[in-house]
Amino acid sequence: MKNKKVAASLAFFFGIWGVHRFYLGQRFLGVLYFLMFFFGMAILFDGEDVPIVAIPAILGFIDFVLFMAMPQEDFDERYNKKRLQQVRRQHTTSRSDYRRSERRAHTYTSRSTYTEHEPTQRDYKKWGVEKFREYDFEGAIEDFDRALQLKYEDSATHFNLACCHSILEDAKKSFYHLDQAVSFGFNQLDKVHSHDALSFLRTQPDFEDFVRNGYRKLQELPSPKRNLLESEPPVQEASNDLLDQIKRLSELRDKGILTEEEFVQQKKRILHT
Repeated sequence: MKNKKVAASLAFFFGIWGVHRFYLGQRFLGVLYFLMFFFGMAILFDGEDVPIVAIPAILGFIDFVLFMAMPQEDFDERYNKKRLQQVRRQHTTSRSDYRRSERRAHTYTSRSTYTEHEPTQRDYKKWGVEKFREYDFEGAIEDFDRALQLKYEDSATHFNLACCHSILEDAKKSFYHLDQAVSFGFNQLDKVHSHDALSFLRTQPDFEDFVRNGYRKLQELPSPKRNLLESEPPVQEASNDLLDQIKRLSELRDKGILTEEEFVQQKKRILHT
């Protein structure tokens, strides 16, 4: 994965030779910067008073400014998207399948060999991290889910799950676990904007709203099975009156809390009681 700060530093200090372009995988541009430098030096030594050698230096400085001003998600989309696709393809190859099955066999062996007790929440977290490093993201999710069953309020486990689901391009689950991580005290928010595994999540249109909302999900609609009328504060008029209840349902629908389908379901339930 390419790092925006590294690319900016290379552009600032070594941009005259195009080193930052080689770092970003843009070999043609890197060679072009390099040739421009030596072409300018050759003219300078010949006594020509033409500052051509300054052109690649100026271009390198411009690249430095652009990298520093570029949002992290734009940088990832432009320079890391191909690498993320390669990681996902690697995850689906037969070699990955073999390594995954071998890793699982080793995990089960290690569980029986090194633990004389039932696996703990820490054990599942450790195995999940190991599988993540081996690109076995589905296996990592299984272990992290088991860890949550033992200690659901662990913020680090939720963050790890958000990373796994982001790599597998499941934005809904990734947002959910990132929301849970923050709600349980995860405070390393810089990782949300810089962690390579969350590059896909940062490209989603809902990401900016998620950040503006304090790194929390926007409030979802309540389940239609829930009796929404019981959760509303009591009104002064008689709540048993059918017209009042339907009116309150209409207000919930107008506020966007109820969908049209949920409004119809609740209305039928009231009329049939």
